[in-house]
Amino acid sequence: MIRILFSVLAAAAATGCRTAVPPAEKIVCGGEYGGHLQGVATDGTHIYWSFTRQIVKTDLTGKTLAVRDAPSHQGDLCVKDGTVYVAVNRGRFNHEDGAVSEVMAYDAGSLEPAGVWALPEMVHGAGGMTWRGERFFVAGGLPATHECNYIYEYTADFEFVKRHDLPTGFTLMGIQTAAYEDGRFLFGIYGGKGNPAGVIEVDGDFSRYVRYTGAGSVGMLRLDGMYYLGVAGRDPETRGNIGYLRRAPGFCGENLRYNLRCRGGAVRIFYSGRDKTGWTDSGYALVGNGYRPLTQFSKVFRHLSDAAGHPVPAVCIGTGHRYSVPDLLRGVHRAAEENESLAFCFPGTPESVAADRELSAVLAAIRNEAISLGVSVVE
Repeated sequence: MIRILFSVLAAAAATGCRTAVPPAEKIVCGGEYGGHLQGVATDGTHIYWSFTRQIVKTDLTGKTLAVRDAPSHQGDLCVKDGTVYVAVNRGRFNHEDGAVSEVMAYDAGSLEPAGVWALPEMVHGAGGMTWRGERFFVAGGLPATHECNYIYEYTADFEFVKRHDLPTGFTLMGIQTAAYEDGRFLFGIYGGKGNPAGVIEVDGDFSRYVRYTGAGSVGMLRLDGMYYLGVAGRDPETRGNIGYLRRAPGFCGENLRYNLRCRGGAVRIFYSGRDKTGWTDSGYALVGNGYRPLTQFSKVFRHLSDAAGHPVPAVCIGTGHRYSVPDLLRGVHRAAEENESLAFCFPGTPESVAADRELSAVLAAIRNEAISLGVSVVE
């Protein structure tokens, strides 16, 4: 058996680690506001909160710095180049007509109004928005008869560019919140009527999507590589509307580069020299909001262990096994985050894998992901 070890750079532990301040598990927006929390955004220095009838600016601890009354119904928001942009609908939601969809802008410093743009293309109501580069992407309501969600792309001046159709099936009230992180879109959706709440993760080119159950429908943001999810609630005594953020480790394959400055696991590639007879495919299971390898071994791989003698989860790759490349890449993230080793077992020799276009593409994807996470490739 030929074995190739992908090992973590040891220099990071010696020179690259920093002493990190433990992240807050909960950030509460001070005060009570009109309507429930609709979305959150950050510029890295402040947090901006959108309630149905007010926009709030706080510091990173939740201390209120400014409040701006706004016409109902304010939706999700984003902040770009010193301006806060909010998706707004002042008409009917989730119908074929009757929406009054707009984007309203506020100065990020003072929350003074800074502009408004009509979005007549959004006939079902604007609800969530984000940006990438010099383009804005706005999502919103959805009538019950539709099987696609719609993402509307605009220029920096909100000139309509195109509509992206996502064949997700019906989601209650369409898409509520939007974010763009780590090269993919994250769209928050409500639950109900047989549709679980959660997040739809969409590739940057809109070619692929994955749907997760959980939170995200009233906003999500990332601070220093770590995700927080918005929560809408009521004060137990006054029953007033409040909002807060809760830490969400591993949310949708959380960007782990923050943690990897000081730690990381090893990815091992094994070529078996034989076919897949007798293999047990470990596969992956969705645990919470992340994927974990199922630690199942056939006799062929039972002897695998890491330097400390711990068993190594093994994933067998081959045409006789069901696997998903995005799930495999999540396994690489998981191994790096938890300082574990993870084995990917390919049938045959390096030469035979290289000659198989499908298998070689999978191998390349695993290698590239390991490199992007700071894991060196040694063959």
